[in-house]
Order: sequence, then structure tokens, then C-alpha cells
Amino acid sequence: MKYLIYFSVAIFSFAKLTAQSDHNCAKQKAKNYHQKNSASLPPGYVPPENKYDLKFYHLNINVARNSLYISGNVKSIAKVVTANLDSFAFVLHENHAIDSVYVNGAKRNFVRRDSLVLATAGVPIAQNQLFDAIVYYKGTCTTAGGAAIGNGYSIGTSTSWGNQVSWSLSESLCAYHWFPCKQDLRDKIDSSWVYATTDSVNMVGSNGLLKNVVTIGNKKRYEWKSKYPIDYYLISVATAKYKPYILYAKPQYLAGDSIYIQNFIYDNAINNSTWINGQKVALNKIIPTMNFLCNAFGMYPFYKEKYGHCMTPFSGGMEHQTMTSLGFFDFELDAHELGHQWWGDNVTCAAWKDIFINEGWASYTEYLCHQYMTGTGTTATQKMLDVHTSVMSQTGGSCYFTNADTMNANVIFSSRLTYDKGSAVVHSLRYEINNDSVFFPAIRAFQNAFKDSTASVIDFKNFMQTQTGLNFTQFFNQWYYGEGYPTFSVSWNQSNNVFYLKSTQTTSKPTSVPLFITPVDYRISRTAKPDTIVRLFHGQTIENYSIPLTGSVTGIGVDPNNWILNKVGTNTKDITLNTSALIDDMTEIFVGPNPTSDALNIYLYNNSTAIVEVLDISGKIVHYQTIDAHAEFDISKYANGVYVVNIKNKQGELLKTSKIVKN
Repeated sequence: MKYLIYFSVAIFSFAKLTAQSDHNCAKQKAKNYHQKNSASLPPGYVPPENKYDLKFYHLNINVARNSLYISGNVKSIAKVVTANLDSFAFVLHENHAIDSVYVNGAKRNFVRRDSLVLATAGVPIAQNQLFDAIVYYKGTCTTAGGAAIGNGYSIGTSTSWGNQVSWSLSESLCAYHWFPCKQDLRDKIDSSWVYATTDSVNMVGSNGLLKNVVTIGNKKRYEWKSKYPIDYYLISVATAKYKPYILYAKPQYLAGDSIYIQNFIYDNAINNSTWINGQKVALNKIIPTMNFLCNAFGMYPFYKEKYGHCMTPFSGGMEHQTMTSLGFFDFELDAHELGHQWWGDNVTCAAWKDIFINEGWASYTEYLCHQYMTGTGTTATQKMLDVHTSVMSQTGGSCYFTNADTMNANVIFSSRLTYDKGSAVVHSLRYEINNDSVFFPAIRAFQNAFKDSTASVIDFKNFMQTQTGLNFTQFFNQWYYGEGYPTFSVSWNQSNNVFYLKSTQTTSKPTSVPLFITPVDYRISRTAKPDTIVRLFHGQTIENYSIPLTGSVTGIGVDPNNWILNKVGTNTKDITLNTSALIDDMTEIFVGPNPTSDALNIYLYNNSTAIVEVLDISGKIVHYQTIDAHAEFDISKYANGVYVVNIKNKQGELLKTSKIVKN
């Protein structure tokens, strides 16, 4: 989900979310009910809604494009997961009247407290047994807010086109605003049907495939069916006077087939030259975006059904599974919501405090699409600069949220922390791994391992550790759980072909993170020689480095590619600076820069003689040379990939081994 303020066709910034912080969502009401009565509950008490595992939903409802009134029924099929089940529990906003509840074909009595409903099951249903329940209801949906953008179900009129629209937006805990449900992220529904009946002039978009359109008098029933697991808040309907606009994507790894992209466009916009020359151009870019993301994240998870969009009159988008609802088409917005089909839909956050899984990654999708699709990289550079500027507009703030925080949609969907800092953390993680040939396969493996399920941030951290062989405890403690950012003040000098650098770190929130222990890139500019980037480890407040370096240094840049959140304080030449401290955490050998596209430098700080071996990923030696003190190799003609550099002494003993990425 992404929420934007926009004027005319320009998009300026994320806006503060409009959800009302004092709204008590259904799950919280049910939670409060259990807590209030906890003194009288027996040991080992299990809330009734946790006694079953949902298998199937069938929504059969009546909707209109200009009314909040909904009527109909919802059928659930579930399996009992406790010793037995004596009541069927669900939540439905008190604005809706419940006509009746049937469990296993029999009409049952029910009791209701606020939005929590308990219907007797009759004879208790044994563990591992399937049962079905049908709830008949009707009512006018609440306008009390509480969703990420407005209400769980809304009506509105497009300011650009004048179309009336009704739509659902259940994130995070507002599905109960418009249909009886169980709001538990970890209980994905195995498959779902959404049947929506409306006036025949309307169309209704939803999840999965449109299997049938049935005429019923002056109305039509749109019958959508999906066989993919889905979380409760991703089930959707959008109703308006639409016309379809169909596209097809052909990803590299879907030979002989294509992905069906079904878009529902306002009927008076689809043939309008303003829309054709503007938003339609942006929408058509969804084809190369889909193709790229299939390569980056793995095959589109729902390729056997579809992807698509329903136009709705709100400033942003919501990643309803297989059919995003959005207010307008824009390259970044479209990429963000499509990214969610992997990050949020295929793999869903295990709890709302794990929203990084959804929004951090969807936001980083915007950067990746700029990096690999806009060509020059300039747009991607500016994108990450803007992300960093947003995060550092305040001194503190964490990606981590408590359970209490997740009752407040404004906290969960903070544009600065959930979206921008989440994106920045992913970018820094990629830098920490320092090898895209490891990074991208690892995230594809994560998507495959947790597909059709949920994952926590801890799950993600542990999985990436296993895939990369790196320990990310310190990384997550600093950047994800911690607050603030570092500022680096640097001074430098050069003498007798040795470059001296002093880097001093201060942090914006020292009570949270007194020191960010991290590698940092420095770009060194020289006369008559190309700029070189060295990657140095910053493990204490003041670091002193010395690097043998030919050519006259004219200046340096700190983190020139914006890999980490940071500000630069002073940056001065200091002719008094002359230190014997050595680079690379006081080791005697430097190999870099890493990654590199052309030059590879090796320095022996003790001025001895060494043998250099460069091996490709198969173990084949592609370069062998004896060096004294320093050598620079041209590897521009090497194939892109990972190389191993072994440094040995004259006796053949291994002194150092490094993995270098050629890109």
C-alpha cells in the first residue's frame, strides 16, 4: 500500500495517513473482551477464533457504486485445530445486522458483544474435522476510519473523471467493516470466491479469475474465483462504471505463455485523449516492470490467474491480491503495488509489527525498478537521496513497532519509518552482503520458502543469514531496531604516495545507537587518474586509515552511492595528518575496490613480495602474478561475477583470501 498527495499530474510526497488513531478495530475488541474476562478463564484457555483453520471463503454480496449498504452472505469452510469446537467465532462491525448463522447446514443461535460474534456449533465438532458456516447479514458500512487509508469500505467520486465508486480497503484490521471474517494474519485462506451483484451498468473487480458474469434482471453478478492462499485484508471488491483494458506480460522464464493483466478503467476515461496520452502511457510500463520483477524476485506468484488494477478515487494504491486498487497510474506507484504481490501477498507479514516484510520491500521495489529500468541510474540515485532525506528529517525513529503500536494505523504506515527507512534498510543490507549474485538468489529463495504463508522480520533475518553465511544481528540491531543515523566528519592528507584519512562518527540518537559499526565507501578523486572507491570498516568513533596511493588526491566523498543512511559533517584537507594506522582493520594487505568494474588494486603494506592468484567461480585461475608492494590489474574484460583473490608469500603460504565482485 502506498498513499500519496498529488496535484495535477505531479506527485510530491507521501502524506500523513488519514486513519483515525482512536479507532478500536475488531481484533482489539475481541482481545479486550478476553483480557477483561481473563480472571475467570481456565488455564490453557484458547480464544474461540483460534480453534479453527480457515480453508475457504465464499462472499456472495450485493453492492452499489454509490452506497455503503451491503447485504448478502459469507460462507466459511474451516478445520478444527483444538480438541473440539463448540462455537464458531467471527467479527463483524456492529453497523451490520446479522439475520442468521448456519453451522453445518443448521441454523444456530449466536451471541454478540460489540463486533465479536459466537455462534453455537450444536454438537461439538471434533479435531481435524471440516465444518462450514454461513453468515447472512446486511447494513451500512461504518465511516469511522481506522484503515490505512480511510475506511474498510468506502464510496467516493473521482475528482478527475466524475465516476462514482465503492471499494474496499481492509488493511490493517478493517475487513470486518464490510464482511464477517476472522482477522488473523497467520491464518491464510486456502482459496476464495467473491460473487458481487450490482446494477448492470457497473462492473466489479476482485481477486482471481472472472469465471462468469450472470444477468439477474437489471443486475449482473460478477463471479471471481481464486485458488491461491490469501490473507483476510487482501480480499477486495471495487464497483464502478468500468471498461476493461487488457495487457499481457511475457517474462523470460514463462516460455510459451504470458501473464494476463486485466485493468478496470473508468468508462469515460479509457477513450479520453488526456488519459491515453498520460496515465495509459504509465500503465503500459507495467509490462516491462512485471518482466523485470519476475527476474528479480522469482516468477509472479499468481501467474496462473492474473494481475490487474481497479481505478478508485483515493490518492495511492492498495495491493489487493491479483488486482490492485489505485487512484491513478504512475511508474513508482505501479511498481510499488506490483512489488507487493511478492512482498505482502505471496509472503505476508506474520504480525503488523513485521510490516517491514510488506512495505520496506515494496518501497525498495521502486528503487530497483529505477535502477534497472530507467537506464542511466540518475533517477535511482535521486530516489535513494530522497529516501535518506526523508528518514533523516528527524533524529530518531525505528522500523520496529510494538504490539501496542500496531493498533494505530498512523504508526504502522509511517511514510518516514515503515516505507522510507524500511527501503533504506534493505538497500544497506544489500550493501552489507556486497554481492548481488548472492543477494538476489537469497531473496528469491526466501520468496519460495515462505510462499503462500507469513514471515516475521526474525524469520527474514535468520533466513538471510543461512543463505549468505553472514551474521546480521548487529546490522538489524543498529538499522532496524535502533534509531537514528551516523554523521561522518573526515579529514585527509597525502604524503609520499600514501593517502591518510581520519573519519570521526557521531550519531543522531546516541541513547539508542552510540556507534554504527559498518563498512563505509569513500570515493578518492585524483588528477590524471580515475576516481577510486575504497570500502573501509568503521568500528570505533575515530578511525585512522592509510592507503598507498599514486596520483595527486584532490578530494574525497563519503558514501558516494548512498548505500547507508548518513550525513557528512566536515570534509577538509589536513596537512598535519600523518598516521601509521593501516586500512582494513589493521591488516597488512588491501584488496579492492569491491565491487569493481575495471581496476583491482592490491597493496602490501610491509612492502614485501607476494604471489597473486585470481580464480573464477569454478576455481579456474584466470590471473597469476608476483608483485612487490603494489599492483593494479585491469579486469574490465573479465566476465561479471564473483572472483576469489588469493595472496600468498614466496613459500606459497596463504596470507589472505578475498571475494571480489566484478560488475
